Amino acid sequence: MHSKLKKSIGTTLVAAAALMIIAMPVLGAALTDFSASLAPVPHDHKADNGSKVKGDASLELISGTTYLITVNAKGLSPNLPHLAHIHGVLTAQNECPGPEAAGVDGLIDTLDGLPAYGPVVVTFSTSGDTSAAVAFNLATAPVSDDKGRLFYQREITIPADVAANLSDLHIVIHGEDLNDSGSYDGTVSSLGMGIPLEAELPVACGTIN
Repeated sequence: MHSKLKKSIGTTLVAAAALMIIAMPVLGAALTDFSASLAPVPHDHKADNGSKVKGDASLELISGTTYLITVNAKGLSPNLPHLAHIHGVLTAQNECPGPEAAGVDGLIDTLDGLPAYGPVVVTFSTSGDTSAAVAFNLATAPVSDDKGRLFYQREITIPADVAANLSDLHIVIHGEDLNDSGSYDGTVSSLGMGIPLEAELPVACGTIN
């Protein structure tokens, strides 16, 4: 091959490689860091005086499919555990439930919301398992402070199929002390497992972007 042609091809390949190296960090940041703005789940105002929970969440890629999950929320029932999850049907369009999802009691419980946001796929537990198997384990749920604020942060390895579809999924926070008794009591949830309805009521939901 002519030396000038070799030099030209070599220069082109080096330039192409350089462009790929420059572009990769930008592409990676765009595709691997996620956030969600959490808004109140619209229960009937007469049923619970209206959820006022708001917040935000971020999912920062650490490596592979391990993310640093951070959730900040306010307006929660104080000093109580609040179950929090990633919900969704993978590769499908999910959404936060609207007022029409409310049952006859005016509340949107977890089952009422399932057609909109789908099942639990990741649990934001404070220790141990983070799968859907521990979705309603109050013992490892993050706890709000005496002003109803919640801060949660943990590195979680997300299943590969979930990580590949994060932008189709939602973050949901649960738990509302309806009668202001200072604990979750009263009616038992239709989910079974002996969990009170108050403990599993979705109070905030946000699309992962």
